[in-house]
Amino acid sequence: MTVLVAYASAPEGREALTEGIKEAHRRKSDLLIVNIGRGHHDLDAAELKELEGQLTEAGLALTIESSILADPGDAVIQTAQDRGVEVIVIGLRHRSMVGKLILGSTVQRILLDATCPVLAVRPDKL
Repeated sequence: MTVLVAYASAPEGREALTEGIKEAHRRKSDLLIVNIGRGHHDLDAAELKELEGQLTEAGLALTIESSILADPGDAVIQTAQDRGVEVIVIGLRHRSMVGKLILGSTVQRILLDATCPVLAVRPDKL
């Protein structure tokens, strides 16, 4: 089985990756990263190398999925369904009091429409 990390090049994405690695070890599962950045492949070579190093250190292979879907929430949900993942790990951004009432549209879409459990994490140091 597979743990899917919805990754973006931001503190929330890095926290999701850290927790996704822990979850993959706990479940003895593979780890799949879906890049939900601004573009399909907005990760530069240095960031890809850093991701690969982090996963190699954790004993996992770097597997990044891309999607032709423009909406990142749709891409995560569709990939999760196609690959039969066990859990989706997403990062949450810090929000103001008003912002706490309204989740980001991508997070909201994933939480409401995913057909598997979703683990939402937040970086501590924001």
